[in-house]
Amino acid sequence: MMLNNTSDKNHPAPRHSFGRRLLIGSRPGQTLARATLLAALCFVAFRYCWIPIWVQGHSMAPTFRHAHFHFANRRAFAHEEPVRGNVVVIAMAGRRTMYLKRVLGVPGDTVAFRQGSLVVNGEVVPEPYVVHDGNWDTGEELLGLDEFFVAGDNRSEPWEWHTMGVVHRSRIAGRVGQ
Repeated sequence: MMLNNTSDKNHPAPRHSFGRRLLIGSRPGQTLARATLLAALCFVAFRYCWIPIWVQGHSMAPTFRHAHFHFANRRAFAHEEPVRGNVVVIAMAGRRTMYLKRVLGVPGDTVAFRQGSLVVNGEVVPEPYVVHDGNWDTGEELLGLDEFFVAGDNRSEPWEWHTMGVVHRSRIAGRVGQ
């Protein structure tokens, strides 16, 4: 019996399609290891460091526009408290529904709106980020321990159309940079 010893010239190694080489590469084991590492890094980053925010609505206009994408830093308040002027993410129903609002009052402050102007501890506070002034008038709100007063930057809509006011510190999930 004779063995058929063919050379590589007659039977070249099978070539993989361009699509497979592009997605998997020439070494599937390395590709799988890289994909696993990338998935683990993304899990850690989005679970513990960043919150992806898709802005829906106009309450923070023009600072944050409708249908734009941002990230909130979950670790921003790990060692410090929110301060007046921070743009924060407020967790409402678990971590699925969140509001993007600006901190206007911190614990111990008395906050009110008079003829559209923000009044904190009896003094009118300038708000250069507010472009669309409103005519909001509210009573004074004394903030307790771990309470913050938040509102959107777009004040042109009536008070009743906005979701804002006093929130507990535990609901502040992160800070968004501008």
